[in-house]
Amino acid sequence: IFIKPNMLKELLKSKGVKQKWLANKIGVSEVSVSNWVKGKSEPTLKNYGKISKILNIPLTELTS
Repeated sequence: IFIKPNMLKELLKSKGVKQKWLANKIGVSEVSVSNWVKGKSEPTLKNYGKISKILNIPLTELTS
């Protein structure tokens, strides 16, 4: 699974939330979320599910 380029950044912006908030909700470091946003790393499958649930979007919207 690969996160779509800029998708997470755009979702956070559209929901009006910060990377730090998402990191706290998921239980990961802010650096991890930053790396996902920049495309430097990918969330685990479990974290993809958490992102989907927390941001209230289908998992398919996150992935390519």
